[in-house]
Amino acid sequence: MEMLIESLINQFSLKNLRKFFEEKLRIELKEEEDVLPREDYEEYFGKLYVLKPYGKENIKLKDDTIAIYAIESKKELSERSSKKRQFGLATELIDHKKGRLEDGGFFVFYDKKGNFRFSFVHKIYEGAKHKFSHYKRYTYFVQKGKPYRTFKKALLELQLDSIESITEAFAVQPLIKEFYKEIQNWYAWALKDDRVWFPGGTKEENLIRLITRLIFVWFLKEMKLVPEEIFDEERLKDIV
Repeated sequence: MEMLIESLINQFSLKNLRKFFEEKLRIELKEEEDVLPREDYEEYFGKLYVLKPYGKENIKLKDDTIAIYAIESKKELSERSSKKRQFGLATELIDHKKGRLEDGGFFVFYDKKGNFRFSFVHKIYEGAKHKFSHYKRYTYFVQKGKPYRTFKKALLELQLDSIESITEAFAVQPLIKEFYKEIQNWYAWALKDDRVWFPGGTKEENLIRLITRLIFVWFLKEMKLVPEEIFDEERLKDIV
């Protein structure tokens, strides 16, 4: 499974996407081309595919029904590009065909460079009506060739039993807790290790200052507010 996920990240293709879901669902899937629900989407999106079991319109879990869509983006994708438009298309795809009646779906938007956004959108029922999960809730942007630890972890832990199990795997809160736990462990290690030292001030204050500055710099990097080159180890060897 880890190799399948690596292939999906580094060499995105419909074939690799299908193989991943086939492994998770333990069924064979086929790629069937579909049409966009409205003509005005054609400015932004190209081909639309549905991954479905042979002879069936959708995928049945224990108590839920889901679909898997792969949508080509006509423009290059980025972390911040077109999230709401993609979410709007996702909700329409779940709702616009009466014969399917999906409770949710995976939506993978991809561009020609191999970048993609992997999202899960599901209905939240309120009596006879329903609304949708928030567009920022269960989504990952993946840029080709970059390591994505949290995304890999989510896919590895993903169990396609129910919508509840899917949202648990994609939940952000446990990942945030794990992130801060690792920082806490590193801080405790560095505090005790004599090889870690600073020219002035207390070790505790300097370590906290170092951690907060590193997190801030990494945030700047992820938001593309500083050049990517300054994080290239080989290029830094010529400078530092």
